[in-house]
Formats: sequence, C-alpha cells, structure tokens
Amino acid sequence: MVRRTKPVGRPGRTGRSGRRAAGLLAVAVALAAGGCSRAVDGTPVATPGQAGIAIGGADLLETTCREYAAMGTVARREVIVAIGEDGNQLVAGNPDLWVGVGAALCTFAAPSAPVRDVLTGGFR
Repeated sequence: MVRRTKPVGRPGRTGRSGRRAAGLLAVAVALAAGGCSRAVDGTPVATPGQAGIAIGGADLLETTCREYAAMGTVARREVIVAIGEDGNQLVAGNPDLWVGVGAALCTFAAPSAPVRDVLTGGFR
C-alpha cells in the first residue's frame, strides 16, 4: 500500500492566482493614489532650440556642439541656415544635408566648439 502525503492534483497551483490578483490590486492602488494626482504649477516653457523656437540670429552662429546635440531637427536646420546666410555658400546650397553632417562632426569635436567652426574647419 502506498501512502500519499500530498493532495492529488497540480502541485503549487493553489494560492498563485490569489497572489497575482493581490499584486495587481496593489499596483492599481499605488498608481491611483500617487501617480499624476497633483498639477504642476507654472507655465511650461520649451528649451530654446526645441519645438521650432528660434534662438536668435547672432546666437545661432555661436551655437556650440553641446547645444546643437540637444536640439531638435527644426532648430538644427535654423542653425545651419544661419551659417549659410552668414556667407558659407556650400552650406547654403543644401542645408538639409548639412544638418546631418553637423551632427556627425559634432560627435568628434569638443562640446564647446561652435558648429560654424566645426563645419568650416575654422575658416570663414
């Protein structure tokens, strides 16, 4: 005669769904209680160079690689167009191409280097 010490069935299944439900309930309560329950005071302000906000004509020419790397595509194009309008005919001919070239060259240049100097090799 064989004596069984465990109940017949699938071992370890009892209680697993109860723990899962309790865990999901705990997550739901935490999200509902603390998630986005309070409003942030103040007026949202975009960083210059993001969301199409121009920095300014003279400031665009002095944009550093650190600032350029943090900008969006629209703001980067504004910097490149300003460099082209400053007299660089090669950049002025195809500013969309130079947006990517500027980003690539700035990865090798010092973060404090002006984008204008990086693109032109320091010649104006």
